[in-house]
Amino acid sequence: MAMLPPPCTDFYPTLDALVTAANRHAKDQGYAIVKLRTKKRGHLVVKANLACARGAARKSSGQGKRNCSTIKCDCPFDAYAVQKKNSPGWELTVKNGEHNHGPSSPEDLVVHRRADMTKEVREEIRKFTEAGRKPSEIYTNLRMAAEAQGRRIAVNQRDINNVKSMIRREAIVSAASSTTASGDQVLQPPPTEESSDSTRDPNNLQLRLLEQKIATQEAQLREKDALLREKDAQLQIARLEAELSRRTTNTDNQYPQFNPYG
Repeated sequence: MAMLPPPCTDFYPTLDALVTAANRHAKDQGYAIVKLRTKKRGHLVVKANLACARGAARKSSGQGKRNCSTIKCDCPFDAYAVQKKNSPGWELTVKNGEHNHGPSSPEDLVVHRRADMTKEVREEIRKFTEAGRKPSEIYTNLRMAAEAQGRRIAVNQRDINNVKSMIRREAIVSAASSTTASGDQVLQPPPTEESSDSTRDPNNLQLRLLEQKIATQEAQLREKDALLREKDAQLQIARLEAELSRRTTNTDNQYPQFNPYG
């Protein structure tokens, strides 16, 4: 299947609008477009180099060999966006529309996954999470809703798990902050399939948070107490050594050493 380059016939009010439109086309073709270098005229960006998301791999600045996988394959696709003087907007020019790889699923390209993880999608995931739905069920519902609108959503279960983790962290932070305010109702994280029976109980969650705080404070107090004891012992040793030295000096002065030949 040939992956067609985006059309170069339209003008766009901003660079981001151009890249978004180009990626809508690229999503259906099986690739994604990313911004590389930009050129400024004064404080304004007037040109941006664009490439395929599977273009040149970034060289590691660290020493040693990293064991990691990448989708980069030095794809030769090359384009640029420019806003010329007296131009109605940004325009796209494709210098090389060829790719050296086959089409990829939108779920495998971070560019499309980030674009489709909108505020509305996050809110839907939050509602499903509060209803106790599993990630696989949430994924199925989001995909069916998108297909009913004639589009494809590039969100996978990993993205859903990340949003669910963020929701739990926000709920735990809210619960921890609420415990410091008297008379405030403690907000609890929504129940999830990973949670045990004890974590679903709001009282148990609040108790665990308080126990963690107390354990942390006790550890800090024990550490401070150990430092104080060590300092006291050092001071006591110094006082004893000074007292011993003083008594030795007084004894030598009071009882001079006898010299039988003197």
